[in-house]
Amino acid sequence: MKILIAVPTTPFGGIHPDCFKSVYGLDPCGNWLVFDYVSGYDCAAARNKIARQAIAEKSDYVLMVDSDTVIPSDALRLMLEEPADVLAGCCPHRDTSNVYDGRVNATRLGEFDYTWFYTADDLAKLRAQGVTREKIHGCGFGATLVRTDVFERIPWPWFSWTEYPDGRCLSEDLSFCQRCHEHGIDVLLDPRVVCGHVMRRIEWAV
Repeated sequence: MKILIAVPTTPFGGIHPDCFKSVYGLDPCGNWLVFDYVSGYDCAAARNKIARQAIAEKSDYVLMVDSDTVIPSDALRLMLEEPADVLAGCCPHRDTSNVYDGRVNATRLGEFDYTWFYTADDLAKLRAQGVTREKIHGCGFGATLVRTDVFERIPWPWFSWTEYPDGRCLSEDLSFCQRCHEHGIDVLLDPRVVCGHVMRRIEWAV
């Protein structure tokens, strides 16, 4: 299979060296990997460019990795064991002081306000139970594998920042997850794919 691995960036930010090294350390598992970093005015614009590129290059999947995410070398092997339309790895959530707060980048199925996040303890329990695919409501796109034809089943724009009349906002990745639900596409989490997040230091979702 052909897999596009893409890092969304903005004109004001680059790729953290630890992210870059982890992407190049991925085990391709016999697949054809193509790497690119894509700049946009904001993250939503960059992700839409990545989706269009995946379609144009006839990639089977696109793995989006945030520029401050450190992805484990066996991520593709684990994520491709049971193919899914949208499958997230586990990335640490950070609080307003930019440190890990014990949560990860995924919210529980049915949590329409995207506030009930999984914790590292939740992940450990899932792994102990042998769970490899957990249905979730939404996720940050720190390390998320998307089947390319998903972008042909959901109308453009795939990624957009959504603001509601009451002042609440939904980030571009959570808005994408919402569109998936509206079109009958499951969003899943692999609790075994434990990623790092560059904060004050590299924090791991364990």
